[in-house]
Amino acid sequence: MAGLKVQDVASRLNVSDKTVYKWLKQGLIPASRIGTTWLITEESLEALLNPAVTAPSAAPAKMSQREPGSGTAITRSDSYLQDRQELRSTVSHLNRMMSSAVDQGISGILGPRRQDPATPAAIAQALESAEGEVLLQGVGLREFFGDRDHAVILRRMAAEDHAVSVRALLVSPTGQFARARTVAEDGEQFADDALFRAGPLFGDSWRSLNVIASLKKASRESKNFRLDVRFLDHWPSAYLVLTNRCAFVETYHFGRANSAVDHVTIEGLVPMLQIAAGADYYGLLRNHFDYLWNGTNPFVPVQTLEEVAESVQVQL
Repeated sequence: MAGLKVQDVASRLNVSDKTVYKWLKQGLIPASRIGTTWLITEESLEALLNPAVTAPSAAPAKMSQREPGSGTAITRSDSYLQDRQELRSTVSHLNRMMSSAVDQGISGILGPRRQDPATPAAIAQALESAEGEVLLQGVGLREFFGDRDHAVILRRMAAEDHAVSVRALLVSPTGQFARARTVAEDGEQFADDALFRAGPLFGDSWRSLNVIASLKKASRESKNFRLDVRFLDHWPSAYLVLTNRCAFVETYHFGRANSAVDHVTIEGLVPMLQIAAGADYYGLLRNHFDYLWNGTNPFVPVQTLEEVAESVQVQL
């Protein structure tokens, strides 16, 4: 029987550690105790989350029991019953939430990738174990083809000739949306064309295009590794990493947290959903990617890597 820490139980029930300790002392959570250490089994928590018998809808206002070794009756107060009802409500809410998530194919809700190191680590692990097709979509080239993170994994895939075919949909670094993002992140002065091309986002794009050019060359020389990149002057709506096993999706926004410092906007500040392969949501994300990739919408023009490289003066 696996032992659980109080912190684990608090996370599963979405309550504080203090609340779990209170429920343990009141006997609301089945557990044993050695000294100051509570022993909570996975089985007891599972029994709590999925009770075999539905609790009665109403309970008496007070319940009495005998203090061991005495004839004195102790009365469980209304506070105890309120805590018991709170626990039942928490468990019920958790069950509904988990059931709904499973029905929609959501296998995980991860923290914002700029603030929670576990999120990029989970995405990196999925990329490293990917087989077959990998789809990438993002507003900035640096998100996948910068100097670190995913670019390191893609370089290793190319060097080791992994059997993967990577397709990436990125925002054109010279288009209207890239300019809108630069103004949002770096200031209105970058609406000027000369300043825009001298600005940080354009510089990042130029460096990332060189990474792409290097990977594209490796792709041409590889037997199994493939890479193709296309560009849109279009609001992409979501950051997306889709592999044969799962997808990670995060909505984009121009919003900025009230406490945010400058240059913190657009992406990486909201929770990331992990979607299981085979779910309807997973299929919808793939169809969304393919719709944009194929360029069938006349109002969403698609540019090839060669076209963008020429406009930015990067040698392929």
